[in-house]
Amino acid sequence: MAARRALKAVLVDLSGTLHVEDSAVPGAQEALKRQLRSAPVTIRFVTNTTKECKRDLLERLTKLGFDIAENEIFTSLTAARNLLEQKQVRPLLLVDDKALPDFTGIATEDPNAVVVGLAPEHFHYEMMNRAFR
Repeated sequence: MAARRALKAVLVDLSGTLHVEDSAVPGAQEALKRQLRSAPVTIRFVTNTTKECKRDLLERLTKLGFDIAENEIFTSLTAARNLLEQKQVRPLLLVDDKALPDFTGIATEDPNAVVVGLAPEHFHYEMMNRAFR
């Protein structure tokens, strides 16, 4: 039988696991506090939401009673920003206005890349034409 490796980290999905919209999943705060936080592992909270910036997400989770630090949250917007910085490109941001703070400091003049999030208000002929150019 193969030896078991010690668990070093836990990735916890946020939406539907700790909360659903503006309601905490019953027992989630207690499970996080008593089980995960007491374990000798690194914890990161992940989500693929593109509807809000990390700061707003953290504020909402804090109001729901979760003890989470901003540096423990990794979002698809975080991944997008990291890639933009790594590739040194200037994006056209087709994201919800509430997501824009996660792109502060990123040059967007004369875009040569496109970032798409859940933002139906941006999906119209003029914006699509701009994105494809």
